[in-house]
Amino acid sequence: MGGQRVRSASSGTHSRVEQRLIGAVVRGEVLDLAGDGPVDDAAMRSWGDDRTISASVIRELVRGRLVSEPDPHGLRLRGARIVGQIDLENVTSDLALELRDCLLPGGVNLRNARLSVVALTGCRIEQATGSADAALDATRCAASTLSLDGSTVTADAVAGTIRLAAARVGTVDCHGARLENSTGPALDADGLQVDQSVFLNGGFTAISPSAGGTVRLLGAHIGGQLNCGGALLENTAGPALNADNLRTNQDVLLSKGFTATSASEQGTIRLIGAHIGSLNASGARLTNTAGPAIDADGLTVDRDVALDSGFTATSASGWGGVGLSGAHIGGLLACGGARLENTTGPALDLNGLRVDQDVLLDDGFSATSGGDEVVVLVLAGARIGGALSLDTDRVSRTAPGPGALIELDGLTYGGLPRPASLRGWLTLLREDTPRYSAQPYQHLAAAYRAAGHDRDARTILIAQRRDQIRRAGLTASERAWGRLIGSTLGYGYQPWRALLLLLATLAIAVTLSVVGGHHGGLAQKPVASGAASTCTTIDQVGVGLDLGTPLLRTGARDRCQPTDTPAGQTLTLAGWLLQLLAWSFATLFIAGFTSAVRRT
Repeated sequence: MGGQRVRSASSGTHSRVEQRLIGAVVRGEVLDLAGDGPVDDAAMRSWGDDRTISASVIRELVRGRLVSEPDPHGLRLRGARIVGQIDLENVTSDLALELRDCLLPGGVNLRNARLSVVALTGCRIEQATGSADAALDATRCAASTLSLDGSTVTADAVAGTIRLAAARVGTVDCHGARLENSTGPALDADGLQVDQSVFLNGGFTAISPSAGGTVRLLGAHIGGQLNCGGALLENTAGPALNADNLRTNQDVLLSKGFTATSASEQGTIRLIGAHIGSLNASGARLTNTAGPAIDADGLTVDRDVALDSGFTATSASGWGGVGLSGAHIGGLLACGGARLENTTGPALDLNGLRVDQDVLLDDGFSATSGGDEVVVLVLAGARIGGALSLDTDRVSRTAPGPGALIELDGLTYGGLPRPASLRGWLTLLREDTPRYSAQPYQHLAAAYRAAGHDRDARTILIAQRRDQIRRAGLTASERAWGRLIGSTLGYGYQPWRALLLLLATLAIAVTLSVVGGHHGGLAQKPVASGAASTCTTIDQVGVGLDLGTPLLRTGARDRCQPTDTPAGQTLTLAGWLLQLLAWSFATLFIAGFTSAVRRT
């Protein structure tokens, strides 16, 4: 074995299998006690003394007390049952610790340790009997790598199944691991510092009833990505993932079949105040029977947020099923093909959201809400630097009775909204918003005007005034005046209407004069030399022009006048009315043409 490199390795101190482990550390070999045999839970619990190693031996090997010059490969052991707790608290060592397919019924204590590599792959780790500590406690531990790939860790501890609070690790790899806790969190990693990435993917499962969260990453800082692709997180009393104030330099991946369920008012996924590189939840399935599916108020994302490709969020929250209120997204927000359901409140809350690029709520996007007097989508105050693509064909309310679908007051975006036509957007603003607001109309009109569609912009502003009269709570006199200005001037945007009415008045006046003159309603003024005679047709037309146009005098009325006959009296009364209408329409035309009539 090389006595000069081994300390205290006599057979009286250590068992035969422990001596083999010490020798393997010297030679840099893997001590494989399982071979081709089974390594499932039943097999592990049947292992006898020939497969049993004391935790104290592992501790002394890591401390360098048993081997003075261990091989750089470190301690590598497979298929062993470890008796007692592996206690490396406050230990500083460069020896890599790799246990594969081992049973650790006494748990692991890495508190305040300074280690190289800790790899517990395919192991079964349990909380020590009678202990209140986590099954694996690595509070304030520092290590280049912590791997629990494929391991199963169980506990009944408020402290958590695995505790990484304030730890500093290069990489955390829990690919395919299963963590269970009947009392506290499955993974408590508040304040964790990771130089590279955290992998909770590839079938990773975490189950707990903790009100604080199944997986906790509050205030954690991850230099790479948080990869939860294909993970399953369950919680019956709190969030499935509680990552408030999380910092990741790269992506947060909740994709590839990621599933999370909870029954908590706090939300299934919490990212309040977090700052991440990007968020990819494509195809994720989130469920909450008592609160929101995602609560990410104040979230900052440097690049894109993808809640698309079959993303499903089912919730029961009065504040919103997916909440991004006050968040800032540096790229685009893609929700194409997403399905959002909320039984009590809005399905999507983007109140005050700021997105530097596009917002895509299309391509099969659907959202439903069952709450009374609540909208389905909240986009109020959102600022979108790019385009807005909003398809409301699958946006609906399940509550009985009529109700609004979307709140848009304060929403801004670049370019023309799509895919709906202008008529569709005007219907949306008029029929599917909870109340009248000028800003959505004004912004839509500005977008069409900027695109060179001035006629459409005027159509939008006219629709705004109509909606204002209908829903803005105006007095009866204000509504009457508004309707008058709308019919005669198009609310100031179509003054040609008054001009057409003036021309129509003129035509009626001429027609009445000619018809009345032919029926004895007009006659030339009598002169001293003889009786009055019938007016000529030219004079009759002139009288009509005098009656139908303000400030225009042809002189015909100096030669012709209405008679005392019924036709003449009718012509007199009609003339007064026509002159009043002519003056009114002329005044309105001038007022509209010069913008003296206020348009909004």
